[in-house]
Amino acid sequence: MQVSLLNTNEACELLRCKPDALKGLRENWIHGVHYVKRGKGPTAPILYIREMILDWLVNQEAPETHQTAIENFRRSLPSGKKRRR
Repeated sequence: MQVSLLNTNEACELLRCKPDALKGLRENWIHGVHYVKRGKGPTAPILYIREMILDWLVNQEAPETHQTAIENFRRSLPSGKKRRR
């Protein structure tokens, strides 16, 4: 899966919301699935995973469908691949 990372301004533009609203949404999102932090501490930049945010947006009323997308996303990552022995 190709992943596009958005900064805060780009994510706000995509969702047509303000940074405070985005911060509120992030409280219900999963780190590593919907967003990632670059670095540690309160001032570390946050990047948003475009594909997962769009899936969340479309499937807000169908959480089981979004959960399937989360599982597929995790499996698509190198850490989600099964290793051959």
